[in-house]
Amino acid sequence: MLFNSVQFGVFFFLVFVAAWALAGRLTLRNRFLGLVSAVFYMAWSPVYILLMLGSSGIDYVAALAMERWDQPRRRKVLLTVSMCANLGLLFFFKYYHFTGSVLADLGALLGVPLQVPELNFLLPVGISFYTFQSMSYTIDVYRRKLPAERSFLDFFMYVAFFPQLVAGPIVRALDFLPQLRQQPRLEAKVAGEALFLIMVGLGKKMVVGDLLAVNFVDRVFDFPGAWSSLEVLLGLYAYALQIYCDFSGYSDIAIGTALLLGFRLPQNFNLPYRAQSISEFWRRWHMSLSTWLRDYLYFPLGGSRGTFWFTARNVVITMFLAGLWHGAAWTFVIWGLLHGLWMVLERALGINQRGEAEAAGRWTLAAVLGWFLCFHFVLFTWVFFRAPDFGVAMEIFSALGRLDFSLVGVGPEIFALLGLGYLGHVLPDSVPRKARDAFVALPAPAQAMLCFLIVYGFSRLAVTDVVPFIYFQF
Repeated sequence: MLFNSVQFGVFFFLVFVAAWALAGRLTLRNRFLGLVSAVFYMAWSPVYILLMLGSSGIDYVAALAMERWDQPRRRKVLLTVSMCANLGLLFFFKYYHFTGSVLADLGALLGVPLQVPELNFLLPVGISFYTFQSMSYTIDVYRRKLPAERSFLDFFMYVAFFPQLVAGPIVRALDFLPQLRQQPRLEAKVAGEALFLIMVGLGKKMVVGDLLAVNFVDRVFDFPGAWSSLEVLLGLYAYALQIYCDFSGYSDIAIGTALLLGFRLPQNFNLPYRAQSISEFWRRWHMSLSTWLRDYLYFPLGGSRGTFWFTARNVVITMFLAGLWHGAAWTFVIWGLLHGLWMVLERALGINQRGEAEAAGRWTLAAVLGWFLCFHFVLFTWVFFRAPDFGVAMEIFSALGRLDFSLVGVGPEIFALLGLGYLGHVLPDSVPRKARDAFVALPAPAQAMLCFLIVYGFSRLAVTDVVPFIYFQF
């Protein structure tokens, strides 16, 4: 059930009506939302709900035991059990085959046959997200940042909440669990903001992201040698926009639908292509993952408390694992390492981590140069993220190196989509804010009619088939 499908629209409408009908019975409402979240997840593969129940059960019991016991050793054992269970599931389903191929290649290099048994299974949808979310809970209980949740059903509701279950944002228990205790209220202003977010998210996904993917990006990456250097470069600009619109569009819809149900989720994107350094980029891109890696990996490694080389090690390890989190392939590892090494270089050169424009409130020449370098670094590293293997990535770079500048294969509609998509990054912040305020100020019937017309327009512009969100594969 994809957010941009009719099936999800019907599903969410029914859930919305039932959830607010139960607004006066808080416990029953939470149980209902937990149940429909499980049903939503089971629409992909029913059997994998057992994995989520199992990992949630382990973390629930471990957290309760950690709270009861004061002995540091016992508490560490419980935390280790929780992390091993979550990381073990993640490793088996996501990295088993990758590890097998690495061992086979290593064995061939050493002249020793190293083979792991071939297993045929599907990657559970959203496993990278809900395991990280559940781990953050047990770590925070271990650190005594929040009490252990007494109700397993409420804890499962936190893990499985359907708006953000499949592709984030990664929500902290500290932020979400208290909302289960609060009496829900649907205010007109909040509902208007939610609908506006959903419309923006659908527009990003259906109009910009999907049309660029189907009509241009997929074709360039399928046959890079058939395109000129300039067309391939435009293909990279298009992919940078596609992945942003696809993923931030999902986040917008997730945050909006959660708001309509009475829950507030964290912001996940903040115009990342405005960044003037890679450090700033990661404070703007997939913010819930960036802060997760910072709080639960980078800081425990030692953060920046030490020498330059100690900090550099921590940065590279964190970004290496960020790349590996995204996918079990060497291309993702290279992508993560390149980002980590660039961040180390920025530290070595003393580049302002906040960005000149962000710090001074205006765009200086140094800020423009920083933005140009940062954006194009991100652009070219996206090649490793998008390419199915290293060979295709090298074909892309080879095509760029031919330096031929034909534009025969790029129609005006592609330039229109690129212009529309990047416009959001160059407009003053006041423009979308005023648009949102104007929408929120409309009477509810006018909002509903406008939403209907917008969705109808999107459906007429969209590609024929519903295109899955990119981050569903992670």
